[in-house]
Amino acid sequence: MTEHMRIGIVDMGSNAVRFMIAEVSGSEQRAIESHRLPVRLGQEVFKAGVIPESAIADTVDAFRRFRASCDRLGVQRTRAIATSAMREARNRSELVHRVREAAQFDIDVISGAEEAYLLKLGVQTKVNLSKGRSLLVDVGGGSVELVVTDDGDVESANSYRLGALRLKEMFRDAGPKQFFELVQRHLKGLGHRLAEHLDGASISRYAAVGGNIDSLADLVVERVPVGTKQGVEAVRVKDLADELRALAKMTTQERIDELGLRPDRADTIVPAGCVYLHLARLAGVDHVMVPRCGIKEGLLVEAIHVNRASFVAEDHVDVVLSSCRAMGKRFGYEAEHAESVLHLAQRLFDQTATLHELDDHARVLLQAAALLHDVGVAVNNDGHHKHSQYLIESTDLVGLGRSERHIVALVARYHRKAMPRPEHTGYSALRRRDREMVERLAAVLRLADALDRQHAAVVTDVAVTIGDKTLELTPTLRAGESTKLTLEAKAIERKGELFEHVFGLKPVLSSGAIVRATDA
Repeated sequence: MTEHMRIGIVDMGSNAVRFMIAEVSGSEQRAIESHRLPVRLGQEVFKAGVIPESAIADTVDAFRRFRASCDRLGVQRTRAIATSAMREARNRSELVHRVREAAQFDIDVISGAEEAYLLKLGVQTKVNLSKGRSLLVDVGGGSVELVVTDDGDVESANSYRLGALRLKEMFRDAGPKQFFELVQRHLKGLGHRLAEHLDGASISRYAAVGGNIDSLADLVVERVPVGTKQGVEAVRVKDLADELRALAKMTTQERIDELGLRPDRADTIVPAGCVYLHLARLAGVDHVMVPRCGIKEGLLVEAIHVNRASFVAEDHVDVVLSSCRAMGKRFGYEAEHAESVLHLAQRLFDQTATLHELDDHARVLLQAAALLHDVGVAVNNDGHHKHSQYLIESTDLVGLGRSERHIVALVARYHRKAMPRPEHTGYSALRRRDREMVERLAAVLRLADALDRQHAAVVTDVAVTIGDKTLELTPTLRAGESTKLTLEAKAIERKGELFEHVFGLKPVLSSGAIVRATDA
């Protein structure tokens, strides 16, 4: 990373668009410009499915002004993401195109799982998540992101269509008191779904982020003393509940006039607060930590540490693989075989770098495919590679975008049987460089899978020798093993065809030079 850098960040939520320019120097970072545009992209989207022209025009104009700020302040890297409202807007491509044309910003419409990953990155800039289980919650305008971490690793992440703006629209005809009761009743009806992600285990800390929880904490502070945990404000759940009951008795205009709340905060603070409170009670916690950070801080961390053209942050890799393992467990995958193939795929990838010429980002996609290549067995063993593709495509994986997940799904699909073909729709629709990546990663994955043909982790390592016409594989066997690897040799001969087709080298198992762990 450059020693001194300025980064421009845009977080397009359903209730507002946030702009930030930060200066990074070594491990230090500071915001030098920050703006919030209260354009409600979700206001009409959640009712009619489209963003109105007035909102598009306001957003494009805001991006144009932000581009001017970026140019004036010498910004070297930018990142713009959009969440729930843009995911659902039928005319999102029009807004994306007009922003690109007017301000040279590429907007990435991210999935709920990606949003949850950024939430985790943002929260851990303020809260130490390394020990115990943590519940992280972000109530936006259109969706609620829930992340559960265990000793810092993501255990589960999910997105629910329970945003404050969406709930406001759902019960817009109700009076203040009735509105409060209807939202509470609605959340109780969904309690079993939300509780699934807590898995019955105790929660060490509950960190809530978002403009509404920040405003609620400010209101509580005016009434009662607020403590701290890890140097972060910690509001008692009891005090949060009292504040919500008082707010529920007021009209939106009274909240503006008497409490000084902004109009776009005054009408969403109660539904958002109900969600925060409901989750606190489900988690069984006494306090809600309010770190006053969120997605945009996560975006900044990602922009600083994740440059996919050269490297991928270690934390990002851990998050992706944790999510893959969680998916595998959900579908009853064969964990020992998956981990064996993962290890062997990594070893093969690293030792054949001069052949495939792929970067660390591609390595992460291979790792994900290695863990999930057999997950389709849960549907049916026959044709399970195709079932694996479908399941991966249909499941949010934290840390991977939709296009990345598509590549992982295809690599898993091609770990056996037919090689990639032009008539395969999902494959042929890719850009040429992505088709080449799929072929190269699938060729490596086939060899890794062949080396564990017995599904017994007999081969614990592999050394590669690149010849003129062959790729010689010298395996290391588990201590005490005496197998001749007959099954593995046949599997490599059969599954090595793709590698030979892609790289022009025939993979061969060097059975005469097997290294046994006991010989080391």
